[in-house]
Amino acid sequence: MRPNSSTNLRNRVKKLYLPKTKALYPLFEIISNSIHAIDEKKVELNDPNFKGRIEIKIIRNGSEEVLKQLEDIEKYPINSFSVTDNGIGLNDENIQSFAEFDSEKKAEIGGKGVGRLVCLKAFDKIIADSTYQSNGSLKVRKFNYRKSKEGFDKYEENLDTKNKKTGTNIILSNYELKYQKHVTKEMMEIGRQVITHFQLYFIQKIEPEIIIRNQDDTEINLTSLFNREFQTQILNDEFTLANQSFQVFISKSLKALSHKIHYCAHQRTVKDEYVAKYLEDLKYKIRQENEDGFYFQIFVVGDFLDKNVNEARTGFYFATEEDDENEDLEEITLSKIRKNTISSIEKLLSNFLTELRKEKLDKYLPIIKEEFPNYTNVISNNLEKVKKLPVGLSKQELDIKLYEIETEWKLNVRKEGVELIDKEKDITQLEDYKKLYDKFLSQFNDIGQSDLARYVVHRRSVIDLLDKLIELNQNEKFANEDIVHSLFFPIRETNETISSDKQNLWLLDERLTFNSLLASDKLFKQVDQLNSDSKKRMDLIIQQGEVFENATLFSEDKFPFESFTIVEFKKPERDDYKQGDIKKDPVKQVRKYVEEIIAGKEKKNGKPIRADRNTPFYCYIVADITPTLENILDYESFDPTPDGLGYFRFYETRTSRAYVEVMPFQKIIKDAKQRNKILFDKLNLI
Repeated sequence: MRPNSSTNLRNRVKKLYLPKTKALYPLFEIISNSIHAIDEKKVELNDPNFKGRIEIKIIRNGSEEVLKQLEDIEKYPINSFSVTDNGIGLNDENIQSFAEFDSEKKAEIGGKGVGRLVCLKAFDKIIADSTYQSNGSLKVRKFNYRKSKEGFDKYEENLDTKNKKTGTNIILSNYELKYQKHVTKEMMEIGRQVITHFQLYFIQKIEPEIIIRNQDDTEINLTSLFNREFQTQILNDEFTLANQSFQVFISKSLKALSHKIHYCAHQRTVKDEYVAKYLEDLKYKIRQENEDGFYFQIFVVGDFLDKNVNEARTGFYFATEEDDENEDLEEITLSKIRKNTISSIEKLLSNFLTELRKEKLDKYLPIIKEEFPNYTNVISNNLEKVKKLPVGLSKQELDIKLYEIETEWKLNVRKEGVELIDKEKDITQLEDYKKLYDKFLSQFNDIGQSDLARYVVHRRSVIDLLDKLIELNQNEKFANEDIVHSLFFPIRETNETISSDKQNLWLLDERLTFNSLLASDKLFKQVDQLNSDSKKRMDLIIQQGEVFENATLFSEDKFPFESFTIVEFKKPERDDYKQGDIKKDPVKQVRKYVEEIIAGKEKKNGKPIRADRNTPFYCYIVADITPTLENILDYESFDPTPDGLGYFRFYETRTSRAYVEVMPFQKIIKDAKQRNKILFDKLNLI
């Protein structure tokens, strides 16, 4: 009796998506069914050594008699495939499973019950002829399976036969043209693709004998082909966890899109992961001499995986979380399997990885020396991690990766320091103390040198950026005043909102790196530390609080304040200054700021700041010397600086004393380079 299916087959096939590039997948499905049928036969016979056999015949367009006489049969397109096996056959249980959509019969071995839909997507029909055992005798079941609502056509069963053994012949008949065009015509290439698809069977040497035959009777034994072309490139290793054995196989794939680890059960991938996530060397396609690019495919197999896969073959029953380090040592987890797998990869690919890492270092080290000298100590203390960086990193990507290594290194060294301090309590001998601290102090000093080098590189970058900002841009204009201002100190920030290492006031004066009061582009009345009602705006007002040579003059709470510094920025090459105009005369502006500070009711934490006539003020006007500014400086009787690039004057009045210096941007750059020259030379920052 013909089996029934409760779903419209035609609609299911229509909705199924099969890329044209996967035109051989129907053949793979039929071969997979044959392998399963052979495995069932082994169970039925209780004979694990039963030798399965699968014969695949390639049927091309044209008469078979004519094709046999042709010199080059492989010029002709493939029309159909005939696949014959000596498995258990389509018995009652198997035919019912075949008829059911999404059958669960093969779920535990990874089947999903949609293989025949894939076949009908690419072929006109399936023709089946199967010998099976029924009530102690052999019978035959025949049918066609088409893209109709019911599917089954010309169905016959329980036919008498003279066959002496069970087995099935399936014909995938009449390729759909759009898929036929994407199938190779060469029998050898089809054989290679079958091996690639079922490589785990071949790798583990559990494949049945598979023969592919042309209509001119030429044939290929796939086991022989595997041994000849694939076997020498297969690498394998094994490891044991909690008395469970696992095998790791590595092969090369020309068609894969990345290096992957495949955790397998029943010869199929259950879960895969990108290798680069755990081994960054293997991020890009490998290209070697006389070879197309390839990706490594790593397969992990074992009885434990077979026994712990779920029915849908979508995951495993054991723990797969990353943070399972505190679990019972005897418990097997994915994390533990992965770590052992990575160790196996490192071992199996040691020669390749050693060469790859040397090539990377040869490429990266000159870049680091020239562009990132601040990482010198990072590399010397973390060479193995640097070796394992991905190949092909850009300068920016290399900087980020090295920074990640540096950050982790610093954290680990600091943790080690904390642990050593705790251990110190138990140390009674000086020699023990020295031994314990030698390694830590060495790395700790290297971290200090690395931090200093990073700061020197930062300084050089700031100087170069300022040099760039004061050039004319493509529109023949200079950088906006706010941008230049922010390079020295972020606009509208105070020391409450930005740390000292984020400002670059050292460009003007090294002493300005040390200060206790900062306000940028704020009204005086907005500065809590000054408590002034003035609505005038200043660019920067800086109270020096911790200059080394004056440090002893301060009280514990840093009162009274000894001096103030005022900085006023102007746009590069500005030339609209006007003497005496509070909006256009920078000298008048900074002197007005001085008077505002002295006259205001300034307090900090409720205590007076005490700025008076005896409080020195250092005022910097950062501006290029243009004709209109030069007129103001002449009027105010400024003197040129010794290098001839800037101007200065000391003002002393009844209420205040102030030193005012006008510094063009080129002078700032020149002076900053000279002050830092010895540091730049040490790091070859020309």
